This record gives sequence, structure tokens and C-alpha cells, in this order.
Amino acid sequence: MLDEKIDLQEALRYIGVDPADFVLYNPMFARRVHAPIHGIGHIYRTMIACALLGKALKKPREGLLAFCGAFIHDLARRTDGAEPEHGPNAAKYFFGRFQRLWDKYGLTPEECEQVRQAVSQHSTRELLRPSDAGYAVMAILKDADALDRCRLHRGGLNPDWLRYRESKRLIDFMKQICVKTRTVNKGLPLICITQMWFVPTWIRLPHLIFL
Repeated sequence: MLDEKIDLQEALRYIGVDPADFVLYNPMFARRVHAPIHGIGHIYRTMIACALLGKALKKPREGLLAFCGAFIHDLARRTDGAEPEHGPNAAKYFFGRFQRLWDKYGLTPEECEQVRQAVSQHSTRELLRPSDAGYAVMAILKDADALDRCRLHRGGLNPDWLRYRESKRLIDFMKQICVKTRTVNKGLPLICITQMWFVPTWIRLPHLIFL
């Protein structure tokens, strides 16, 4: 895929998700206020990267599971600082809140555990190894999360941290997405971006940009 034009819509179809099922609002977070660094925009960009990596790696199911993990991975954050426990807390306290969504996408008990492990380990020590079940889910999520470090003024993305070469080839594309989506428009309710958070929509409708 990465030798061709990057097509987000095709990547989402490839991993089998309907983005209308994955809508975030500030009250869904542990801190129920706008979070400038680890907020809605960061989560959506991480989900975008999960979809693109699922397609690039030819791992549609793992891409879907990582996409689901990305949806909740920072919901337990209470600060934008060092908070390694937020991953395990998201897996423990937020995963079950979306059980109907996981059921809709046919997640098996084993796949649910893989998502929880990926969410837990995205902010802590990496325990899974490449031969382990669930490693690809965790690796896709961690690489996708890291790809959005371009939004940070300090401690930005180090390509050496990325696990897949396909992730490194997405760096410039994800930087473009970050630039297009880092302006916060607090005057519009988040309902405005329901079904409207695709990259082409952000580009066409810059007044609907959220962080």
C-alpha cells in the first residue's frame, strides 16, 4: 500500500470498521475536559494510523483490534504528563464500557484479551514478544501512538522506536495529518465531527478541526 497513494477510506474498509461506530466526547474521558495533548484528536489520529498499518502489513484483523484499542487507550488519562498507569487503567476500567461495540465486531474472548494487553502495554513495559499471540495488535497500537508524537514540541517521534518499517514510511503522511488537525476550534460542539473525522473531511472543512 505504501508504494501507492495512501487511501484512508480504503484502509478503513480493509480492516472492516465503520467510523460512525467510534465517536468520542470529552465526558467519556476520566478527565471530562478538553485535553490539548492526549485528547480526542490524538486518539483519532492514532486510530487512523492503526487502520493504515493494518492495510500496509496485510493484517486486517490485527489492524481492527489495534483500532479498537486505540479508541480507548488514553481515556483513563488524568494529566498530559508522565502517567504510565493510564494504559492499564484504560484496559481495566474502560474496555468493558464498550462491550456492545466489541460484540458488534465479533471480538472473541481471546481477541478481547489481546486488545486489553495492547492497551495496557502501550504505556508500560513491553511484555509481548513477536512470537506471542497478540504481539502484532500491541505493536500496531504502539507504533500508531508513537507516530502522533509529531504533535509534541519536545520529545517528538524517534523513528528508531518504531517496530515496523511500514510505520517509518508513514511518518511524513501522519505529520501532514497532524498539521491539518492540530488547530482547536472550541466554539463547535464535538457532535459536529460525528462521521466527519476522515482526513479528506478535515481538509475540506477546516472549521471542523479538533485536537
